[in-house]
Amino acid sequence: MRSLPATLPILFLCEISFLLGHGLIMTLLGVRMSLESFPSQMAGLLMSCFSLGFVAGSYWLEKRIRSVGHIRVFAACAALLAATAILHGLWVNPWAWLVWRLFGGAATAGLLMVMESWVSGESTNENRGRVLGWYLVISTLSLAGGQWMLNAADPGTFVLFSVAGILFALSLVPLSIHRIHGPLRGQHSAAAKISLAQLFKRAPVGLTGAFVAGMMVQAFFAMTPYYGQEIGLSTGQTAQFMSITTLVALVAQWTLGRISDRFDRRKVILCMAIVMTISGVLITFAARSSFWLLVFVASFHTAMLHTLYSLSLAHTHDWLEPEETIQANGKILMCYGVGSVIGPFSASLLMDIAGPDGLWYFLGSAALLLALFILYRLWRREPIKTPQEQEPYTPLVPLVESTHYINELDPRHGPIQYELDLDGHDWDAEAA
Repeated sequence: MRSLPATLPILFLCEISFLLGHGLIMTLLGVRMSLESFPSQMAGLLMSCFSLGFVAGSYWLEKRIRSVGHIRVFAACAALLAATAILHGLWVNPWAWLVWRLFGGAATAGLLMVMESWVSGESTNENRGRVLGWYLVISTLSLAGGQWMLNAADPGTFVLFSVAGILFALSLVPLSIHRIHGPLRGQHSAAAKISLAQLFKRAPVGLTGAFVAGMMVQAFFAMTPYYGQEIGLSTGQTAQFMSITTLVALVAQWTLGRISDRFDRRKVILCMAIVMTISGVLITFAARSSFWLLVFVASFHTAMLHTLYSLSLAHTHDWLEPEETIQANGKILMCYGVGSVIGPFSASLLMDIAGPDGLWYFLGSAALLLALFILYRLWRREPIKTPQEQEPYTPLVPLVESTHYINELDPRHGPIQYELDLDGHDWDAEAA
């Protein structure tokens, strides 16, 4: 950490506080909706509204960052998130919660854009891989820690909503008490356009995998807390289940990534899809046996689920020229975003028909369809990349959600030249 630019530890402190609150409110809402007897469709609709707000906020707030600076947008979004967290507890109404989640999604997009663009701007061509590693480790641990905080108080009261609001507000403190300049803006040496159709033609498995990852990851985070309460897990067990299955992703990222460097990545993704399909069925039986057996089987499922986006991205990169990666990454993340809007509500509809186990039927079915699609592509005997021709794997996963700025930390990109942000007008230093 000492070898990193001086502003990054400050940003990481902001990230820790924000993601602790985000992990807590995300799990708390699912549990509270079950306690309040909200229908499963409402739980899915809430997360879909969050994703919709996130996508909309990603477009609108990027312009605000350029016009007023990173610190001002960060402050506004953190304040809005703190307010919506408290409003959830003050007014327990499913339709009101839809509005709060829509605004919460937009504010979350703003915070992540500020942090990811700032981290990207402060990193150099030499340390981008190390910075990305720190960012992912801190993100995963903070998200899991926030989920574990569900044990801190009774989820049926106002307390945990207040705690989430406090954590969102505290994320403002590190930036507010340090006088620091705005981030540098990176410009890649060359950027070539590539259409969505061209991208699909070159790497259909990569693009499809990113879309399925969006559906599955968002459905998992949206509906699993609700599922836990519906099958009779205690609040503590639900928190343990969410945090343990999230932490598994940290190990799986590097393990599965290194394996994919040695084989055709399509076959690795195929094996992952098969494991998710089988475990999706076994989880329903494990849940009827014991809690720890449920956690054990679910960990296999989530290890694959949380790594799917990274491997899909890596497979796509194997078929790109260096100057095409920026445009391609944005389109891949867009596919992930579309899946994240569709997934939660679709899972909730199946849960309404089949009961709580419908969540795992949905996740298993999505994985099965992906496996069948990959088998079809392999059956066509299309050209493959040998392990020697593949790009080295880089873990780059949106934990619940990320913006396109996270792609600039990818060491696979070409060199970046840096210049002062906001055309030389340092709004952030002025605000600080």
